[in-house]
Amino acid sequence: MPAVSGEPERFGYPEPDPLVHASRAGEDSDDDLPGWTDDLPGWKEEDNGPVLPLEQSTSARRRGNGPFRRRVKRRSAPLIALLVIAVFLSGGAVVGYHFLRQYVIPPDYSGPGYGTVIVQIKQDQTATDVAQTLFNLGVVASTRAFVKAAEQSSHQTGLEPGYYRLHRHMKAVLAFDLLLSPAARIQLRITIPEGLRLGQIVSRLSAKSGIPGTDYRRVLAHPGTLGLPSYADNRPEGYLFPATYSVQPRMTAGEVLRAMVQQFNSEVARIHLIATAHQVNLTPAEAIIVASLAQAEGGKVTDFGKIARVIYNRLDANMALQLDSTVMYALHTYGILATGRQIQTHSRYNTYLHKGLPPGPIDSPGLAAINAALHPARGNWLYFVTVDPKTRRTEFTASAAVFDRLRAELQRNLGNSG
Repeated sequence: MPAVSGEPERFGYPEPDPLVHASRAGEDSDDDLPGWTDDLPGWKEEDNGPVLPLEQSTSARRRGNGPFRRRVKRRSAPLIALLVIAVFLSGGAVVGYHFLRQYVIPPDYSGPGYGTVIVQIKQDQTATDVAQTLFNLGVVASTRAFVKAAEQSSHQTGLEPGYYRLHRHMKAVLAFDLLLSPAARIQLRITIPEGLRLGQIVSRLSAKSGIPGTDYRRVLAHPGTLGLPSYADNRPEGYLFPATYSVQPRMTAGEVLRAMVQQFNSEVARIHLIATAHQVNLTPAEAIIVASLAQAEGGKVTDFGKIARVIYNRLDANMALQLDSTVMYALHTYGILATGRQIQTHSRYNTYLHKGLPPGPIDSPGLAAINAALHPARGNWLYFVTVDPKTRRTEFTASAAVFDRLRAELQRNLGNSG
């Protein structure tokens, strides 16, 4: 509530003397009051007056009046400001040091390191992701040192998925360079040639990959996990694509086999297998079967299209295919010319006894054989014979008599080679 004009506002304290704020000249000096000084910045000495009684001086200080309170405040403000500035500067120094340490000059080892550390780089990992992996494994001293090395490299996007052999406590630049070196990469390159049967593929993978054959056979016993196309009828024969594969450490048999099926799916999608097969009145499965037959019987890639044409011509003429390769497959053996006894074997794969295509592929055909099945050569041939196994010379004819002569030539060449 504001005071009435001419009447001072009262709060229960004695009315101060008009000269309460002055001191007598020559009497008590400023030194009598603790903290009092004449040379405080901005302070102006007032006129002399009577000394304030002790009890009044105390009450004045309590109310915040009087020179003591004002002078203490005026001296404390610069000190507080200096303290704030000091704290700010010290905190800034810490932050600056941290920034300098982590980003400008991050912790880093000085040499090529020691020992061996196996590092995996996964698909689509960034340099930052790889840096964290290396830091966790003790390869580099900080993630920032590695990222900085990658940023300064002319091969920033050169990191490829795979397993690498590095060292502990490596200088970040050396670690990055080593990840770009083929010598550091740990992988087995296994080539699966065209025309191998499933059993041959398993044997080759087992021998080259270090994964037991029993593991592969266990996976193949449950082919539903392989990602086979629907037209494969859940049978992997013919659908493990022949190519060169990189087998990484710790890969399983299932992962290797799935990679081969995935490669098959990718290759046939690229040539539009399903659509093209329908255009030539074939199912995709039939196209792969014909491709496997051409792959098994062909002496040269240039013969594949002609062999495919012979197969289609004989099917159209309702003739048995009479292919020795299918008999050998049924007997789980290998050979060029089936004997009279062998062609009597009871199997759906025996194309001497059963007309039409066999129930499935007899090997894994390559892309050239698949394309030949989809785009056969033009001709009226009904027979072919690889008359010289050494040179792989194959002859084609529409005459049964010529066929008999060619077959006799083959038998002579086989006899001479034996």
